[in-house]
Amino acid sequence: MRIFGLRCGTAILLGSLCAGISLADAPPGAPAACTYGFFWRDGFAPSPAFPGQTRAPAPARASAYRVEVVAGGLDHPWSLAFLPDGRMLVAERIGRLRTIDRNGHISEPIAGLPAMKNGPPGALWDVVLDPAFARNRLVYFNYFAPPLAPASTVEDEGLRWIAWLRLAPAARRGVDVGQGHVARARLSEDGTRLEAVRNLVDGVLEGRLRFARDGTLLITSGTPAGAGVPTDGEPQDLTNAYGKVLRIRPDGSTPRDNPFYGWQGIRPDLYSYGMRDVQGAAIRPDDGSLWTSENGPRGGDELNRQRPGLNFGFPLISYGREYSGALIDAGLTARDGLAQPVYFWTPSIAPSGMTFYDGALFPAWRGNLFVAALAGKRIERLVLDGERVVAEEPLLLERCQRMRAAYQGPDGALYVLTDEDTGQLLRVLPGQGS
Repeated sequence: MRIFGLRCGTAILLGSLCAGISLADAPPGAPAACTYGFFWRDGFAPSPAFPGQTRAPAPARASAYRVEVVAGGLDHPWSLAFLPDGRMLVAERIGRLRTIDRNGHISEPIAGLPAMKNGPPGALWDVVLDPAFARNRLVYFNYFAPPLAPASTVEDEGLRWIAWLRLAPAARRGVDVGQGHVARARLSEDGTRLEAVRNLVDGVLEGRLRFARDGTLLITSGTPAGAGVPTDGEPQDLTNAYGKVLRIRPDGSTPRDNPFYGWQGIRPDLYSYGMRDVQGAAIRPDDGSLWTSENGPRGGDELNRQRPGLNFGFPLISYGREYSGALIDAGLTARDGLAQPVYFWTPSIAPSGMTFYDGALFPAWRGNLFVAALAGKRIERLVLDGERVVAEEPLLLERCQRMRAAYQGPDGALYVLTDEDTGQLLRVLPGQGS
């Protein structure tokens, strides 16, 4: 199936509907001149299912830190991977893969990437190293490929994509507008090109790639939802990858212990489902569990602890609404058999890439989860007690930048990518009193 997804954040297509486009006053802690999205002060506040599921208090002590700009001039950087030689692989959304050295020098684009199509979902998303990269030099990435043939006679691609979104699911399947893939390749010894590129999974959309402790590859995938259009139940359709977490072996084969392996009419690589737009994923160091962040529609952004076979309920339940303000499925936030988020945000912060911290530079941060926020223009520091968020602290508000992803570096610093035309790679280090 050839398919395309559209996300809030595509200003040229969505106008004032998307967070981060319309002008509004800045929240406390942000510069007065900073502008935020149309919905950031939305008063919709659904009741949580349990205490602490939203609006956690600030920690007892605020973090002290300083920020360095490692590199700038990146075109909407989406992801980062640390190479053993000290360089970093950085994927730019438009379809470029580069390296950045310790001094912040950005290389020319790495050759050998497959043909990509840049649109509102982007062309290149996540990039991760094989656990045995030092030996095999394998990298994994997900990307959006162009259609095999023209999808429409409409010359304006933005209008064509919006028209596609309005089609019924059955009609969408007959329209070739491109397709997302997860691929594997070998990075050459000199780091200038990819070799032996091979697609492993087809039909994904955006999302993150993370290796589990058992060596399997966990893949998150968003949905064609966005721009306020209904999702048509696609996260509940177990034949596609949209709104799902998938699990495969590094060679692309399917583990036989997947929760739905051998079930008729269900994808064998399916791990969990019922999510809207999963743009963040992190493996928790202490127990190896997978946690994900999910963009809701208007409000209802979620933090989820993944387990095999779980249904997280979208669009049957949601803590958000349609962009029009209409309730989703009569406003239900819980149903029997559907998993609850560990935490949710209203209004939307648009959570993206995230990381658990277990380094030595910030002793007070050990065990905390750091979530990059696009519309929220911050890094959310979440203090956990087991599987409950007990404190929340916004960081980097003073920079007034859309934050795409956060990573713990080999040096124990926190590295952050900003989502801008001239995006930056930031390094967060201890400040006075840390």
